[in-house]
Amino acid sequence: MDKNEIICAENIVVEAEQTPGKVSFHNFPELKQYMERGLSVYNTTEYTVDNLKQAEHDLKELKAIKKKLTDKKKELETAYSMPIEEVKKQLEELINMVKVPLDTIDKLIKDNAKKAKEQEIMKYARTHASVLGEYAEKVIGSDNFFNQRWLNATYKTKDWQADIDEIITKTSDAFETIEKIGGNQKAALRALYFDKLSLDGADRFLQEASSDNDKVVETSVEDEDAVVGYKVLKIFGTDRQMRQLMTELTLSDMEFEEVEDGMPKSMEEVMTPHFSSFVCFDIEHTGTFGISKGDAESEIIEIGAVKVSNGEIVDRFDMLANPGRKIVPRIARLTHITDEMVADKPSVDEVIKKFKEFVGDDILVGHNIKSCDIPHISRAAKRAGVAFDNKYLDTKPLAKNVKDSKGWEKITLSYLAEYYGLEHKEVHRAWSDAEVNARVYFELQKAVQ
Repeated sequence: MDKNEIICAENIVVEAEQTPGKVSFHNFPELKQYMERGLSVYNTTEYTVDNLKQAEHDLKELKAIKKKLTDKKKELETAYSMPIEEVKKQLEELINMVKVPLDTIDKLIKDNAKKAKEQEIMKYARTHASVLGEYAEKVIGSDNFFNQRWLNATYKTKDWQADIDEIITKTSDAFETIEKIGGNQKAALRALYFDKLSLDGADRFLQEASSDNDKVVETSVEDEDAVVGYKVLKIFGTDRQMRQLMTELTLSDMEFEEVEDGMPKSMEEVMTPHFSSFVCFDIEHTGTFGISKGDAESEIIEIGAVKVSNGEIVDRFDMLANPGRKIVPRIARLTHITDEMVADKPSVDEVIKKFKEFVGDDILVGHNIKSCDIPHISRAAKRAGVAFDNKYLDTKPLAKNVKDSKGWEKITLSYLAEYYGLEHKEVHRAWSDAEVNARVYFELQKAVQ
């Protein structure tokens, strides 16, 4: 076909007029014949990823043709008061002629965009999963790794990256658990984990594996998350041992609460949110592989805070600290704070002194601070010779008190921020957590009244 015969929008001219009782489409046969010849080029072209630019050009042209015909149809409907059903029917026929190649090309472009996004996601996954060593490919190759919602146009890059980071962090934690409890069943437990990217059913597996029963036991990896229980323990230990234990629990996915606290206290806890002026704070810390493994205690690497006066944020505090030890890899992935970032920062002693100057005598507010943040602050202050005896309020117990009435699934800070529609600029960074927590405090204040 001659290039001049290829259909284009500017050559689409509808000649129609109204006479009493009738609307005529004078050049319908000619226009239909022209479109049939022109559209045959699109209908016979095989569109692939290799000629994507041509596909994008053709899609643009077909959309222009469809729009011109649709606009003309609307124009006639508006302009003519007499029935124009015949002309409408004829225009619909022409519009449907465009629709077939248009939809084909449109689908190709959308599928290619998804394929490109999938490649971007997997490249990110492989790069960040490299910390898992030899098990990286097994994790990202698991049937339960890739979430199809990541391909949705509305699912932002930061969201699927956060999902992947969380999977890698949980996998790293799971491998540590397997090393601790797996015994001679470590390989089997890893295989169990790769199947669902979860250790659900691991306890049952180990019990069955250690049984003296000679029968072949079929292991089940059923989801036990629906069954929630609890144990009440009274644990005795030194301040250091307790801090280690509470840090490990805080870093785990388990929900826990302190029913009774018999440890010596330097800071008084406030239970009622009756005030509107305070300092809301959060810390990030190095994490620890465990004192029992010969690793040092966890140390502060960041303190972030906002000063609130009569319900308004009036000042901010954010300092990184050199902890004097390495940051545990999973903490670095979670917070995006690296050893290089804190290498030239002030010591924890210096930062805690600056923080005390910022706080003054104000009440401290934070989320889940009783078990982790307050012990870290108290220990750092004692070591630096700072009298840190401020009162504090933990917003986690407040949230727990209204969880059932609100129908909340969780009471994490991120969950509460999303529930109340609050912007959480950077999750797991102290300055961002502190700012959003201050706003959550006032929402919880209203909820518990």
